[in-house]
Amino acid sequence: MIHEFLSDPNWISPQIDYLLWLQNIRANLGPVFDNLFLHITTFGEIFIPTLVISIIYWCIDAEAGLYLFGLNSLGILFMQIFKTSACVYRPWILSDKIKPVGSAIAMAHGYSFPSGHCMISATSWGGVAFLLRKRKFIATLIVLLILSIAFSRMYLGVHTPQDVVIGLLTGLVFVFVMHYVFKWCKKDKNRYLYILAIFDLTILGTILYIIFKSYPFDYVDGKLLVNPYHARYIAVVFGCWVMGLINGVLLCRRFFPFDAKNGSIRARIIRGIVGACIFYCIFHSIDNHFIINEARFRFGLPSMFVAGFFITAIYPLIFIKVEKFISTKFNNNVKTV
Repeated sequence: MIHEFLSDPNWISPQIDYLLWLQNIRANLGPVFDNLFLHITTFGEIFIPTLVISIIYWCIDAEAGLYLFGLNSLGILFMQIFKTSACVYRPWILSDKIKPVGSAIAMAHGYSFPSGHCMISATSWGGVAFLLRKRKFIATLIVLLILSIAFSRMYLGVHTPQDVVIGLLTGLVFVFVMHYVFKWCKKDKNRYLYILAIFDLTILGTILYIIFKSYPFDYVDGKLLVNPYHARYIAVVFGCWVMGLINGVLLCRRFFPFDAKNGSIRARIIRGIVGACIFYCIFHSIDNHFIINEARFRFGLPSMFVAGFFITAIYPLIFIKVEKFISTKFNNNVKTV
C-alpha cells in the first residue's frame, strides 16, 4: 500500500519535474557545484555525525553525548525500518530522465524513501542545534547545514522531495521526543535500564521484521532494479551497530558514569584524538570487510555490535583507567621529589 502510493505516477511526476529542473541548473553550473554538494552531503552520512557525537561524549559532555547517541541511533534504526517497509525506488529508476551525479550513487544504494542522510542529519545535527539553542548564531548555522544536506540530496539527483521532507520531519520529531525521554531518565538512574530494554526489544523486533517481510522483485531487461537481499543485509547490519551503540551508552551511564569534563584540556584533546583514530580504523575496517561483503554476514553482525559497544562503553572505561593511572603515578613522583 505505502509502496504503491509513494510510487504513484500522479504523485511522483511533479517531484520528478522538480528534479529535472535542478538537473538542468546543475548542467549549466558545471562540476564546481557538484563537488560542493558532494562534500556537503558527506555530513549526513553515518561516519561524520557519529564521530562528532563520540568526541562530545568522550571529551565535552557525557550527558549531551548520551542524548545525541540516542537520537543518532533512532535516526539510523527508523531509516532502515521506513526504507525496507516502503521499498520506494530511486529517482533514476522512477524516471529514466533523471541522471544523478555519478559519484553520489555510491552512497545511494538500496531504497530511496526516506532520505537516510536527512534523517541522520536531522537527528544528529538537529540534536546538537537543540542543545545549543541558546547560542542562536551557532544553532542557526547548524540548521543551515541540515537544510544544505537536504537540498544536496535533491541537487545530486538521488532523492525526491518526499524522501527529503519526511526524513527531516521524522528526525525533528525524534529530537523533541528524546529530550523528554532522557529528561525522565535523569530522575532515576534505573530508568536507563527500562529505556535500554525498550530499545533492544525494538531493535530485535525490527531485525526480525526486516529479515522475514516480503520485498518486491522487479526486473527491467532481465536486471533486478533493487536487490532486496542486499537492502535487507545493510538494514540488519546497521541494526546491530545501533544495538552496540545504545547498549554501551546506556549501560555506561547506569553502572560506570564518567564526567567528560574531568582532566586537563590537554588530556581531553589527547583522549579525543586517540578515540577518533580508533573510531576511524574500526568503522572503515568494518565498512571494507563486512558491510560491502554479504558473504561475511555472520562476522559482520557481531562485529558491528562490538564496534558500537566499544565506542560508547569500552573506550570510556579504558581512558578513565589510563588517565587515573597516569595521574596517580604523576602525583606519587611529585611527592617523592
